[in-house]
Amino acid sequence: MASMTMPARPRLPGLLALCAVLLLAACEEQVAAPPPIRLGVIVDVSGPSASLGLAGRNGMQLAVEEANAAGGIQGRPIELLYRDDGFDPQRARQAAAELIAVPVEAALGPMTSLIAEQLAPQFTEAGILLMGATPLSPLLAGRDDQFFRTLSHTNPDARDIANHLGRQRGLRRVNVIIELSNSSYTRPWLADFSRHLQASGAEVGLTVEFSRDQQTDFAALARRALADRPAAVVLISSALDTALLATQLRQQAPQLLLATPAWAAADTLIEMGGRAVEGMITAQAFDLNDSSAAFVAFKQRYQARFAQPIDTAALTSYNATHVLLAALQQRLPGEHPKQALLRIRQFQGVQRQIVFDDFGDSDSLFYPMVVRDGRFSSPE
Repeated sequence: MASMTMPARPRLPGLLALCAVLLLAACEEQVAAPPPIRLGVIVDVSGPSASLGLAGRNGMQLAVEEANAAGGIQGRPIELLYRDDGFDPQRARQAAAELIAVPVEAALGPMTSLIAEQLAPQFTEAGILLMGATPLSPLLAGRDDQFFRTLSHTNPDARDIANHLGRQRGLRRVNVIIELSNSSYTRPWLADFSRHLQASGAEVGLTVEFSRDQQTDFAALARRALADRPAAVVLISSALDTALLATQLRQQAPQLLLATPAWAAADTLIEMGGRAVEGMITAQAFDLNDSSAAFVAFKQRYQARFAQPIDTAALTSYNATHVLLAALQQRLPGEHPKQALLRIRQFQGVQRQIVFDDFGDSDSLFYPMVVRDGRFSSPE
């Protein structure tokens, strides 16, 4: 009778040893995983400048997602810690304090000059870099602090709009409605606009001021601005308030020519203003007609990711985030982000080079725009 060979019984001590080795290796791998680079984000997503904040947050998020897909910063993943400033200085300062306490390696935002003026000293005292997105106030320029930005603070859109109204349209007088809630931006912009308008042979007539709150009477503001029957009114306010003012102005003066700074040139302006903002003169910080591969690819990626077209806030915030990430990627051992930015100086944005001066300021172009058929278009 043929003998039967019994299968060998597993050697329990050997299996246990193997499991222990594998478990130890997994634990070592987990322990060795690099910690994330934490970056703070402070933008308004609930207040009157939420259209800027939401688009800006999208631009920041896209830049970080792309960087993480490419391996992060020196092998470390990037994590964004979001805070909503609500266009409220006190709330913004609290948000900054929370991020400083984490601490974050650097912070992105805010989107408005009012909030930037509050946060720049706070982050400077903490020694943490703050990369601004769209704050344009000249009051923030020329400071040896921790605040950097990629847009020009010289208000080139004020010059372009003034030249269009004075030289191209031949107007001699223009009325203004100015929002004072963000006065660190709006007052300098009006001063630059008035100077350029005078150089074109025209002048600012009536100036109607308001500070936005829940009781703001936009119809009354419109009546005051139309008291002497102007041919044009310039609205220096946020996208939402500009849309509301334009609606009231056009109801009372359908043929009125309207203009607004690049600050208001966001999707909310068209969505909320509708036909009332048709023909409005404004500007954006990017060239709509750019057919370069880099710009077309960015536009497609952004629209595919967020199902909405790009605007100044989205592109500027993407650029600002990309610049900060590039500096973090290239910094030397022990080098502070500010030192890395000033050492490198020149960075490639989506459409142009971004060059910082000794104070973290830079120059940029603004492109004239007009609202036509529910879209921002280049003027004819």
